[in-house]
Amino acid sequence: MQYIENKQQLIQYFLEGSKKKDSWRIGTEHEKFLFDLKNKNSIPYDGDISILKIFSELIKNNWTPIKEGKNILGLIKDKKNITLEPGLQFELSGDAVKNIHAPIAKLSDVFKSPKKRYEIMRKYMPSVGKNGLDMMHRTCATQVNLDYLDEADYKKKSKLIAAITPVAVSLFSNSPFKEKELNGYLSYRTHIWQNTDKNRSGIPEFFLQEENSFERYVDFALKVPMYFIIKNDEYIDCAGESFNDFISGKLKNYPNKKPTIKDWENHVSTIFTELRLKKYLEIRSADSCSSAGICSIPAFWTGLLYDENSLDQALEYVKNWNYKDIYNGYLEVPKKGFDTEIKNKKIFEHAKKLIEFSALGLKNRKQLNSKGMDENIFLKDIHNFIKDKKSPAQSLIEKYNTRWKQDIFKIFDEEAF
Repeated sequence: MQYIENKQQLIQYFLEGSKKKDSWRIGTEHEKFLFDLKNKNSIPYDGDISILKIFSELIKNNWTPIKEGKNILGLIKDKKNITLEPGLQFELSGDAVKNIHAPIAKLSDVFKSPKKRYEIMRKYMPSVGKNGLDMMHRTCATQVNLDYLDEADYKKKSKLIAAITPVAVSLFSNSPFKEKELNGYLSYRTHIWQNTDKNRSGIPEFFLQEENSFERYVDFALKVPMYFIIKNDEYIDCAGESFNDFISGKLKNYPNKKPTIKDWENHVSTIFTELRLKKYLEIRSADSCSSAGICSIPAFWTGLLYDENSLDQALEYVKNWNYKDIYNGYLEVPKKGFDTEIKNKKIFEHAKKLIEFSALGLKNRKQLNSKGMDENIFLKDIHNFIKDKKSPAQSLIEKYNTRWKQDIFKIFDEEAF
């Protein structure tokens, strides 16, 4: 077993994620709340109608359980995964593909996952932010995973992703409710993340600077406080300690021991910035979405990032955006949405332009289905957002105030899938 002795080994980890363009893939992970449609209640972990009952039916269909001790915490089948988030949200992720073709409960009412890492996080979260427990138990997101060619390509892609995060938040905002009522936000999930843990969330400034590099990301990750380490299937609480101390063998609850790359992977997975680097890029700025969003959100990012022409045009478009402009927009966009301004122009106008670049990229990729249509067919929903000047959250608010007559339970009848 190789132990980590120096920073260069950590930089090498990200360098090894570089992939040739013909090996680039698109991954989507989407989180969902589970409810009983008869009584509109959240589904508990155990019982007659429960997570375990759902798991048992899937196991009959050749899904393999993922266990922690006696508890089943997820399933796997043919590179498809179902995992449980802290508030028993389902996170669904499939195998990475070559192209796109292929809430009403109070916090005290939310059922909790028995996973040990979440017990450690529940204890630590309130010490670093006021909304950490809400983040864990009452938010869902749609995440897109994309590849990079090399470090230079990573720099370009990460700069664009960071710069247009406020635009993506506005386009894919879908969380205007809290405890049966409007919460005053379009993306309440993003607002919660902004008040969770500033050490490990938000938009780090270095993504937009010339110094951006794998080494700079390593330096950042080393400063992010740890949550835990896993040894012999047991979780060891290291909340608040430094990974640098781990490299030096100075952890309080695991003294005189050094980390492995697996420890580094686990630590990196506890960073919750809007863009997270693993051996690929994780884009985390979209709320949980409709069934159509499962394809439209990755299509938007694929068009921008997987065609060099559209990537360069988009970077040219944002070249004069500075960090202060972007971060102020990021802070305002959960509430103001399309009306948020960057460089004296509403995000709505920026969104229209970026969708043009994305559409160009998807056209240039020439990934066609059996009917000869390219991946632009998956941007239909996003074009409708622009045509109607309404994000998904604004459409939900309109339904709530008109047809639903402020009866939040109508959301289960019309929006569940």
